[in-house]
Amino acid sequence: MVKQSFDLGARLRIKTGEVIIISRFFKQLVAEVRRREITSVIVTYAVAGWLILQVAGLTFEPLGLPDWSVRVLIVITIAGFPAVFFLAWLIDFNSKGLMFDLPLWRGENFNQTPEQKKSGKAVAILMCALVMAGTWWLVVFLLDTLPQPDKKPEVVKESKFPANSIAVLAFENFDGVAGTDYFSAGLAEEILNYLASIEELNVAARTSSFRFQGEQVDIREVALLLNVKHVMEGSARREGDRIRVTVQLIDGEKGYRTWSKTFDRTLNDIFAVQQEIASSVVNELKIALSVNSENQLKETPTDNIEAYIFYMQGREKFRSSRDADVMNTAKQLFNQALEIDPSFARAYAGICETNLRLYQISNAIDDFESAEQACDQAQKLNKGLNSDVKVALGRLYRYRGWYQKAKDELYAAIKLSPTAVDAFIELGEVFVEEKAFSDAEAAFMRAVDLKRNYWKAHEAIANYYYVREQFADSANSYEIVTRLTPDSALGFGGLGAAYWMMGETQKALDAYERSLQLKPTRQAYTNIGTSYYYAGQFEKAAEMQMQALALAPDDHRIWGRLAESYRFIPGKEAEAQDAYSKAVEFALKNLDINNEDWLTRGQLGLYYVYLAEPDKGMKLLDNAIEQSNRYPELLYFKALASLEHGGDEASITLLEEAVAAEPYYRQFIALDPDLQQLKDQARFQKLLPSSAVQPIP
Repeated sequence: MVKQSFDLGARLRIKTGEVIIISRFFKQLVAEVRRREITSVIVTYAVAGWLILQVAGLTFEPLGLPDWSVRVLIVITIAGFPAVFFLAWLIDFNSKGLMFDLPLWRGENFNQTPEQKKSGKAVAILMCALVMAGTWWLVVFLLDTLPQPDKKPEVVKESKFPANSIAVLAFENFDGVAGTDYFSAGLAEEILNYLASIEELNVAARTSSFRFQGEQVDIREVALLLNVKHVMEGSARREGDRIRVTVQLIDGEKGYRTWSKTFDRTLNDIFAVQQEIASSVVNELKIALSVNSENQLKETPTDNIEAYIFYMQGREKFRSSRDADVMNTAKQLFNQALEIDPSFARAYAGICETNLRLYQISNAIDDFESAEQACDQAQKLNKGLNSDVKVALGRLYRYRGWYQKAKDELYAAIKLSPTAVDAFIELGEVFVEEKAFSDAEAAFMRAVDLKRNYWKAHEAIANYYYVREQFADSANSYEIVTRLTPDSALGFGGLGAAYWMMGETQKALDAYERSLQLKPTRQAYTNIGTSYYYAGQFEKAAEMQMQALALAPDDHRIWGRLAESYRFIPGKEAEAQDAYSKAVEFALKNLDINNEDWLTRGQLGLYYVYLAEPDKGMKLLDNAIEQSNRYPELLYFKALASLEHGGDEASITLLEEAVAAEPYYRQFIALDPDLQQLKDQARFQKLLPSSAVQPIP
């Protein structure tokens, strides 16, 4: 037992001695670290390393350094920490310069003999060499063992952006003159048109790229939104007959500039500048052009810069709204361009389109004839290389009912400019006329996809949904139109019509009134007058139609609406007959232009019935119903015509078919004053909506 106790005590003393030695060692180690100021050196190194890595992350890629360079720098920084620790221990920086801090370990008595100092230096040199070798080994070891960066994201990026794709942003106007933005924007648009005409390039649509005008945007975000690999931006300054244009091409993925140039030229050299910029882009992107594409780059719209400026102003005005006064202003600017250059084909195309729009507003035959003449002249002067002329011709041919010719022109326009949104919109309108509704919807959706901020594309799809009697979808699209053009009456008029068809009477009236507040239009007055008619307020209805006639005196639809209101106003029977006669006169003129217009043919048939020519009227109605594949609105017209001559049962049968095709007609059946004589019949009562329809107040 004594022996065992002796052994245990000895061991405890040994262990205690070891603890004291270890404790003394750590105290000396901490003292050495503090004396040699190693902590401050490590912190300084860490901060400097972090700053270097931040700068590298921002600059290495734009400088063209390889992707692995940042990774190597990170590994070196990490491996440098132990090296910095040992070097800070070995080396002292003081007023005498860099020196070995000897002895390497200071005990309680650190006075050294000359031989010890000499051997200490040798040990320090050897340790420096070992530190450098160890650091190199650690760098290599980390590079081999740390996971390699995945290179697949680069492939994804490449597939995300189409090859040879580019967006041209609206140029900034630096001349400081108010109202001249059209020049810088028009300059950018012409460059865009040049590039879009090159079949080897994928160019973002104008409105999609111009939506960022006046905004501070990250080019990488723009490229991502527009799905393009390259973005062009620039500025233009005009001083007298001199222009200064600065353009730069930016890599959309990386956000840095790949090419830039400044052009100081006279105004007469503007077309040469546009062509040179487009050619420079092609060269920078290393695109091999076909002969046809090379010819496109050599094409100029006109030889006269003043005519070109008037044209750009007219084009900008034309695109801003569809109101009649805006169309007349645009037409005036196009005419000014033609006064300077009578051979300017695109100016004639602009006049054609403005006159077609005016015809759409007023139904005036003179407007259509003027449009036809302008389009014919544009076709004669066009060299076959401009999509605007072909779109104008396609629209004219649609109005004429020449649908195949219209499609030929529009397909040619799309071939010349694959991002010509107006061509897709017009193509959709042609498909609607041909009742190829799936093709029509595809064309309209393509237009919306190309220019999501283009109000005309959304208006086109809204009109399509309305024709297809998808009134909720139509209202949603018209809501987008009103957001994109909040100061235009057009969108609110369409929105009111959609709400009216949905039975949302108050919402419809609010939209109509907002339309009138913004701009008195034929559409707004007619729609409000129709609402009053179904509310039984016939004098107010007639008043609204008279207001509409003041704006569009040749529109048969307004004369027909006025006549139906007069029929229910005592003492206005003669005025009703006169109004129906006027409606017949102008409807016949419309059919002379487009004999395929089955809706106008059906309306004409109803006019004849109310003019006591039932045989002629019913024949026209039957033809229209067959031509339209029994369109519900025409069935409704024929039901009214049948009722006029005592055909109650036939009328109800037609109403049943209309409601089966489109339930929204129940609200008209409930409110139509002509149909009130059927309200006691059981079959008729089944056609009424389940809840009462609220007319306007």
